[in-house]
Amino acid sequence: MKFGKQLEEYELPEWKGYYLPYKLLKRKLEDLSARTDTPRSQGSHSGRVGGSALEGEEAYTEADWLRTVEEEAMRIGDFVDRGIHGLEQQLKDLEKMIEGLQSGRHIEESIDENAPTDEEASFLELRVLQAVGRVSEGVQRLRLFAELNHAALYKILKKHDKQLVSKEGLSEAFPRLVKATRLNETGRFDALDRDLKKLSSASSKTEDIDASPEVARLIAGLGRTGVVGLTVQPASHRSELVLSFFLGSSVALFLAIGVLLCLPEKSPKTFSEAYFLTPIPVFRVVFSFLLILWCMGAVAKICDQSDVNHMFILNVDPRCRVTPEFFFARAATLTTLWILIFGMYVVDYKWKILPTVWAREGYNKRASFHFVLYPVLLLLLTIVGSLAPSTICRQRYKLAVLRSVKRTALAPLFAVDFADNMVGDVMTSIAKPLEDVPAAVCYLLSHHPQEEELVERFVTSGDTCSDTTHRWVVPLLAGMPFFFRAGQCVRRYRDTKECRHLWNLGKYLCSLLVVIVSRMDNTAMLVSVSTVATVYAFLWDVGLDWGLGARELMPGNSAEARNVDGESPKLSQKNGLRQRHFPRKVYWLCSLVDLVARSTWVFTLMPTSLVTGNIVIRVILVSVMSSVEIVRRSMWAVLRIEYEQLSNASGFRALLWVPSKLNTAPERRPSKAIAGPICPSKRPGRRGWQLPAIDFLVRRSSECCTLY
Repeated sequence: MKFGKQLEEYELPEWKGYYLPYKLLKRKLEDLSARTDTPRSQGSHSGRVGGSALEGEEAYTEADWLRTVEEEAMRIGDFVDRGIHGLEQQLKDLEKMIEGLQSGRHIEESIDENAPTDEEASFLELRVLQAVGRVSEGVQRLRLFAELNHAALYKILKKHDKQLVSKEGLSEAFPRLVKATRLNETGRFDALDRDLKKLSSASSKTEDIDASPEVARLIAGLGRTGVVGLTVQPASHRSELVLSFFLGSSVALFLAIGVLLCLPEKSPKTFSEAYFLTPIPVFRVVFSFLLILWCMGAVAKICDQSDVNHMFILNVDPRCRVTPEFFFARAATLTTLWILIFGMYVVDYKWKILPTVWAREGYNKRASFHFVLYPVLLLLLTIVGSLAPSTICRQRYKLAVLRSVKRTALAPLFAVDFADNMVGDVMTSIAKPLEDVPAAVCYLLSHHPQEEELVERFVTSGDTCSDTTHRWVVPLLAGMPFFFRAGQCVRRYRDTKECRHLWNLGKYLCSLLVVIVSRMDNTAMLVSVSTVATVYAFLWDVGLDWGLGARELMPGNSAEARNVDGESPKLSQKNGLRQRHFPRKVYWLCSLVDLVARSTWVFTLMPTSLVTGNIVIRVILVSVMSSVEIVRRSMWAVLRIEYEQLSNASGFRALLWVPSKLNTAPERRPSKAIAGPICPSKRPGRRGWQLPAIDFLVRRSSECCTLY
């Protein structure tokens, strides 16, 4: 295999653009070799690869080529030096943190007031051990980076000597550059490995065990890191390909179902749109659940790719190995079943594939008992698929979610942590899917086949439930999530005495008022209350939940929305402001989407019969509004977790955390000429040096370290 192909095979994707530009140097070297009459002068064209020095029209000499190689080698050496310095700093911080944990000073401060102290201490110790494993992964990556570039430097200079018939490359330039860049000094990495091994054995879970950080992680139940040997595991790439294939297939199948719905039905005289749509509440409840799974995976994926440590912010067990791919896999499987069963129902009812059962007892000759079997089968498969045991998402993690829901429902009786706060907000976004639950129950428990009275009731109110259910049960389900969040705000005010929780309480009371007013026959009051609730909620989202102000949204301010070098957020030395994880345009787009989605969200709190009388449009409207609100809440969750990570805005955490990139040492900032990527289109990814497990700064103890 040619070395250029070999280099591409072993390159880390997130550092694409930081490696020696072997192919570009090789191509320019071939051009120099072809121009045998090229003067060997000391030209002044020493630009970077990809710039005017290599691609310009002016004469490019051998001296220029060697100077470019030297600049690239020095840039790589500086990158490795900064990476090693960052790793050393992280090891010092971890050593101080382990000393603090061993002394027991951290026990007095707890992230979750509801969790036992010994469990919290165990979580902290696991996070430190996880951090040690991440540093070990960083050492492996940096060692691989140095070795690849060392080999690339040798190969390109050897090719120089061969093509230009010279000995200057390997005999003079190579030893000098290797010595200057220290690419051959593997002892630096060995020293880091020894320190990591020492830190790994300091944990109580691996005490007195002579083991590597990787073995220590496995002993503690934390699993492996992302690097095995000298190559990166390709599992995530394969999962992305499978996911892309499934999404494309699902879209095609949805379009196929749309075509089936538009085709003319068999025996139009007996076909009834109302009868056909009566099981829709069951299908819609399942669809909303599947959409929540998809959105959970998307939120976790975006957080992982953007250096947002949602696992720590939500106080998830460090041993939990539930990844975005798990949510995507479950959602993909259940979505396939949804498409299959709903498609079968459409075909069966429109073209009478199966014979009717007890049709005389139903609405007309097309009515049949067996139509209820489709939604029942889908509901059962969804429940089984959700509760099925998994070696990744164990039952204790599912029970932890249920316990969080319980604490949310009984908010005034329990202290509120950030995870419970997020659960409460998510529950407010599923108000409309919750309204579908009694509609689905009414359909499943009603007479089958559907009778004329039930079908007429569906035409009038959108489901087969009685007036009593609409008067009491549906408003109660729609208002309960806002009542729960109001209770959380009351508890937060009692615990913190901060007035902002009272203002937050006012927001949820406005939403409750929308639910109440929507049941009254007063359009003017409904519009007024809905407008106030929408504006109130939107301003709260942007200003307080996301922490967006003039600095983040307006160009030309001192605090950019993101560091220009694409680095993770850190404190600005000039004004003490934290940089955000996303570009400014993302915050503008999210704010606009939030405003539009909030406007449609208001309709989810009121009966759709107030908006339109057409039964088909009503079904479509409810489905779209429910889906839009779930997607909006997912977008909200990413920015909410990001802002909580940056600032601990709500004061939920006793332990503070700011993410770090190990190749950026505080006191040694690279110049733009060195730090910039080779090609603008190949900027290194944000995950290159992330260390999401170094999570914390103990507030009380001055002896514990600040981890940046």
